[in-house]
Amino acid sequence: MKKFTLSIIVLIFVATNAFSQKKEKVIKYQKTFYKNQTIENMDVKITIDDAVASVTGIKFKISIVNKTGDYIIFKPSECEFKIRDSKVKPIEKWLVIRPGDKDWRIVDIKGAYVIPENFDFLMAGFYKVSLDAKGNTTADFKLPASSNEFKSGGFAVVMDGFKKETAKTDAKFKVTYYGDKIGIIETNKVAAKMPDGKEFANYLTDKPIIFDKGTVDDFKVAWKDIPINSGDMQQSEMMILWRDAFKEVTPLKIPTINLTILFDKEMSMDKGR
Repeated sequence: MKKFTLSIIVLIFVATNAFSQKKEKVIKYQKTFYKNQTIENMDVKITIDDAVASVTGIKFKISIVNKTGDYIIFKPSECEFKIRDSKVKPIEKWLVIRPGDKDWRIVDIKGAYVIPENFDFLMAGFYKVSLDAKGNTTADFKLPASSNEFKSGGFAVVMDGFKKETAKTDAKFKVTYYGDKIGIIETNKVAAKMPDGKEFANYLTDKPIIFDKGTVDDFKVAWKDIPINSGDMQQSEMMILWRDAFKEVTPLKIPTINLTILFDKEMSMDKGR
């Protein structure tokens, strides 16, 4: 009798436990949420915020602090999500971060990944680019131009319009980079030489433009209030001096940073069902 009673108790325990496990498995999430996390190395500090998976995909905000004296390039397309047996790469534009600065990007992938568990995010797309490299030797550009096109190493440049007035002169250039390195244009290096030999800096000193192979971009240079005794900008021939404005640099790859994105069960139970 005792053996029979014990057997019944064991069966009830097993059945109850099985039922409990089954009940746990049938929880259905419309969304799964993940914890905010921060990871860093000697070059960058990375924060992942607001990670959420829905029936259409996974997305989160990645914020990056550049801890170096170089530019940091982040290429999301070289990163990888490892979710169970799936390996998926996002498709996002580059992020270029100045020395000591910070910026962010939304990263997402498409697909049904509402999975109540951790997954790995492998960040293989970080590079350092130094601006200390010597620039290309680039011929001076006459304004008005005898030819609207010129090349500087892997850069193909076309003047896309200009305006010459006594008080102000500006010119716009469209650039395509065909090289195999990282192309950089620093417009703060550009100057204009007037007929009396004096040189004047371009006052539009935007941040450097970073190019990958095939990238197309444009920039503008301009001068104003040049003393008339150096030459009337509307009437005089000006020479644009490129100096070290065009550079081609081999980027230094930062080792892959692997972060496990942690499932937030509490938030998923509260907001995801």
